[in-house]
Amino acid sequence: MKDFDLTTLRLFVAVCEAKSIKRVADREQVDASAITRRLAKLEDQLQMPLIKRVRRGVLATPEGAILCEQAKKLVSDAQKIAIHLTRSKSALTGTLTLAASSANVASVLTEDLASFLLLPEHGKVQIVVKDMLSKDVVQAVRDGEASLGVIWDSTETSGLQHVDYWHDQIAVVMHRSHPLSDREQFHQADIEHLDRVIMKHTRHTEAVLTRAGVIEDTHRAFRMQVPTWESGLRAAAQGVGVFVCSAKLARIYAEPWKLHVKPLADDWNHQINKIIYPTGLVNPLAMQLVAHLSNMHRAEKTSPILGAVPMNQ
Repeated sequence: MKDFDLTTLRLFVAVCEAKSIKRVADREQVDASAITRRLAKLEDQLQMPLIKRVRRGVLATPEGAILCEQAKKLVSDAQKIAIHLTRSKSALTGTLTLAASSANVASVLTEDLASFLLLPEHGKVQIVVKDMLSKDVVQAVRDGEASLGVIWDSTETSGLQHVDYWHDQIAVVMHRSHPLSDREQFHQADIEHLDRVIMKHTRHTEAVLTRAGVIEDTHRAFRMQVPTWESGLRAAAQGVGVFVCSAKLARIYAEPWKLHVKPLADDWNHQINKIIYPTGLVNPLAMQLVAHLSNMHRAEKTSPILGAVPMNQ
């Protein structure tokens, strides 16, 4: 017989206690279907039914009730070990791999990771950051190639847990000498026919606008196509054209490069970035990093910006 999967046992215990797969899925921030698949695999492993569906949820079978009582101690012991290690400064050593989309790396993530590494108890910690498209970040976390991931919201993340990280908006960016730089408000329709700077390898912003229904496709006229966010902002600073990108990222360069940064005033213009990690995360170092990052921009999470525009990066 194969060894029991601790995460599956923890979810099984939670379902037995809550008598509902949906409530556990909502609490754990995972898809209910992912929990159902885990429970089915556990039943197949033991060759016996463990839960049965009833009118208002699920109940443990007699065999399931016995397993639930035995599994509770295992789950409790694992949680105690994780908490103990998390509190032990001597255990906070090692290397974490974090995968993130390029805009996250270029904006807030690098400074937030630096603040984590500079804490006295993290003197022996190393972090490796991998720059990937959001869909590849998700796969890297699923495959165990990365302990954590940071992505734009609305990327499909079934089977993983997530917490909100920071909020953002799409902004139009231009040099302060641009004829429209004094304008107080822009909508997407206002910039469609302006000279544009676009990115070559990742068209995240264009995908956002397409899915929001404000443009028909991502193949738009441009004056310059560039490979990175920074080069796009540099081109805008030289007066080549307007660049549409993350507002927070653009504001980093606004003063030194004399850029005018104005979030689009369209109703759809809200972004949520999130941290993703495996269900049942017990690595104490990764747990501390999740807690650290999720608290870095807490004030933003209480602002009225709550929505997210579906897209793929």
